[in-house]
Amino acid sequence: MALYVIADLHLSAENKRLCSAFAAFLNKLQKGDRLIISGDFFNFFVGIDPSDSCQKFIKQTLLSAKQRNIDVFFQHGNRDFLISQKDAEFFNFTLLPEIYVDETGPEPCLIMHGDNLCSNDEKYQKFKAITKKKWIRNLFFMLPLFIRKKIAVKLRDDSQKLTSIGRDPLIYGLVPATIEKFLADNNCAIIIHGHLHQYGLHYSETPHEKQRLALGDWGEFYSFVKIDGNGFYLLRYSLDELFS
Repeated sequence: MALYVIADLHLSAENKRLCSAFAAFLNKLQKGDRLIISGDFFNFFVGIDPSDSCQKFIKQTLLSAKQRNIDVFFQHGNRDFLISQKDAEFFNFTLLPEIYVDETGPEPCLIMHGDNLCSNDEKYQKFKAITKKKWIRNLFFMLPLFIRKKIAVKLRDDSQKLTSIGRDPLIYGLVPATIEKFLADNNCAIIIHGHLHQYGLHYSETPHEKQRLALGDWGEFYSFVKIDGNGFYLLRYSLDELFS
């Protein structure tokens, strides 16, 4: 039995291939395995939509995994931070805290989406703090679903435009001092995260860090971390292999 960690699938009804790839990935897991989806599972999430074929597909796919004794967990990302406990029950996964320490491997490891590590992006960090306020969320969900969708699409498009012209890594990149603080505060030397779509294995970047396993996004390739009693393994393959 092993723990798997994935992030940044950005699933949507418009990309059925990615939805099918996720189902194929789940089908490769064994009875008793566990999966953590570390944020940005959906391209955006503004509530349960009865007409959304992707949401229906994911609900059924995760139910099938549950019936096979595969436990699936979810951490919020910057695209799906509005998922509530009730939504998690709908999708058949269990919510984890944003900062989670896992002890499956030879030593504890810190698992998080990764947006908290970009602490120089003050505008986003302030936005994130505001959206955690219960009254703000309640006001947002009073809006009709089609308006919520329009707001989410606008935010997503603005983000993609910024990416296309190039993000300043000094603002939008990881901050070593912030990585160090999270590791020290949680007594860990291993950190696993997504968010930046920059697949790679890094070593000893800060005093507390032994390894940083950075997950890539899903598209032409898919990546995951496998954790068992022997160690931590960061892997990436062509998405086509999931269908072979």
